[in-house]
Amino acid sequence: MDRVTQSIDAYLKDLEVEMLRIVDDQSIPLAEKNRLMEPIADTKKVLVQTKAALLEIKNKEYVAGCGMNKMR
Repeated sequence: MDRVTQSIDAYLKDLEVEMLRIVDDQSIPLAEKNRLMEPIADTKKVLVQTKAALLEIKNKEYVAGCGMNKMR
């Protein structure tokens, strides 16, 4: 799971670089910048939520709920 979260982190960094490139490009009109950045922002939001969910799963302690552990 660590490789997955590392991959997400790397992709988030790439998205940040792409967003900064768009912001810094003075030749792109503001409306066009918004249109270009919207899918990047949506992707970033999904990746952040996915990473949080994966870390929650990784750190969660699972306990058998069927009662079989009491029979041992």
